[in-house]
Amino acid sequence: MPNKLRELMLLRHAKSDWKDDNLPDIKRPLSDKGKKNAAKLGKWLNQNKLTPDLILVSPALRAQQTLKRICNECSATSIIVESLYLADCLQLQKVLAEAPQAERVMLIGHNPGLEELFNMLICKEGASDVQLFPTCAMAHLIMPNDWKHIEAGDGKLQQFITPKDIKASLTSI
Repeated sequence: MPNKLRELMLLRHAKSDWKDDNLPDIKRPLSDKGKKNAAKLGKWLNQNKLTPDLILVSPALRAQQTLKRICNECSATSIIVESLYLADCLQLQKVLAEAPQAERVMLIGHNPGLEELFNMLICKEGASDVQLFPTCAMAHLIMPNDWKHIEAGDGKLQQFITPKDIKASLTSI
């Protein structure tokens, strides 16, 4: 039986608010700009018919608030995954390996882990091209294997979108 192509969307949480120095990192909320960018991304996903089947999200408040604003614009099943908080590349791979076999999965998480996973997926071992992930940036990849068998270079980048790209592409905000 041939492998079914799957889609992986890697989303870094939207811009967080640093006004309160006493807040633990996990409880930092989104800034006003972050809230707006996440809502615009949700609208963009909806307009482009890219609603995920499943969203795996970090327990950090800023990731939860990013999810909420995305889901205001598009409906999707979501699961809070405790181990996504500040996960590295290896941990992100483990989370995906344990994920239900949905066709289009979105991970909402943090750097540097998302950058590491993305670069591993689009580059063969030893490649030096590095893509940086600003806040609320999303990489959309086509993956040839099920989530349990992900290897370096498996991902085919469909698009990499940032808040600036979304602002330029939305017809009405």
